[in-house]
Amino acid sequence: MDGKTGDGDLLDGYLREVLTRLGPDRFEAVVRAADATCALLADGLPTVLAGPPGEAFGSALQREYLALLAVLITGRTDHHVVRLPDPDGTCGWAILKDQAPKDPDALRQLHTDITRRASDHAALERVWRTG
Repeated sequence: MDGKTGDGDLLDGYLREVLTRLGPDRFEAVVRAADATCALLADGLPTVLAGPPGEAFGSALQREYLALLAVLITGRTDHHVVRLPDPDGTCGWAILKDQAPKDPDALRQLHTDITRRASDHAALERVWRTG
């Protein structure tokens, strides 16, 4: 795949690859989670980009879910999904459109930057709601 196109062939091909990787049940879980998120976003509602809770929607499916959202939102398949582990052992993900950094220090800095921005955003939202 070239990573970009305006037609449905890109999405169809991508979804076939995901179905082959995951199998029907896990594929359905990922597609349902992405569909629910897209519906919330289309209605202008805030959403947390996370799949349904529970072990059945573990790290591998979360990665697939976020990758599918990236394809749906950008219309491209040339993004990189990068694992960003937290110090507490949980895993987070970042979607990057450029070459994914392979340097562990660069990934730690990316994680720090994302965490700081999320914290700043949460603080601003609290001020906005109470002010």
